Amino acid sequence: MAIKVDKDKKRRDIAVACTELLLEKGIKNLTITDIAKTAGIGKGTVYDYFSNKEEIVFEIIRNFIEKHHQKLLSKSDESTSTKQKILYLFDFFLSEHESYEKHLDVFREYLSVTLSSKCSPMLEFNRECADFIKNILEDIIEEGIKKGEIKDVSRNLVDGIIKSERGYMVMAWAEGRDLKKDFKEYMDTLFDLIEIKK
Repeated sequence: MAIKVDKDKKRRDIAVACTELLLEKGIKNLTITDIAKTAGIGKGTVYDYFSNKEEIVFEIIRNFIEKHHQKLLSKSDESTSTKQKILYLFDFFLSEHESYEKHLDVFREYLSVTLSSKCSPMLEFNRECADFIKNILEDIIEEGIKKGEIKDVSRNLVDGIIKSERGYMVMAWAEGRDLKKDFKEYMDTLFDLIEIKK
């Protein structure tokens, strides 16, 4: 009897096994041989699940983002304000908690390659991640409008909030500044303008 393999789980398992390796070697120095050895599988098996090493990095990032989304959902309930939900959403990128340190290191590695490379699969994956975050933010904004917390015009701010957060993130990493504090001040100012005062 053949053993059934959950391909999605196996992809995740291989990627998770290679997280430390990615941090140690960086994307550019990562090899399929290293990946196979670290994951305890043959090189051919790596290619059964991934076309190239970049796809493994994408899987690591995708896994981090999905876990963060689940954490966002578990931290939020009906009484959580729209502003707090947005801050929770971007906590993955802004957090300095030790539990996120590895995630941030992997994301920084990925971001540095994405910004310095015109690699088509990376650009496509970056768009996929950005769309995922944008959809979540749109849902948060819509919910805030329906609850009467923020003005209808808030819908027009989704792209600006995402671009601002990314700008803060890149500048903070480049300059070593306190990103979370700066972004929170920006969100406080923005919400002073869009909140419906009661």
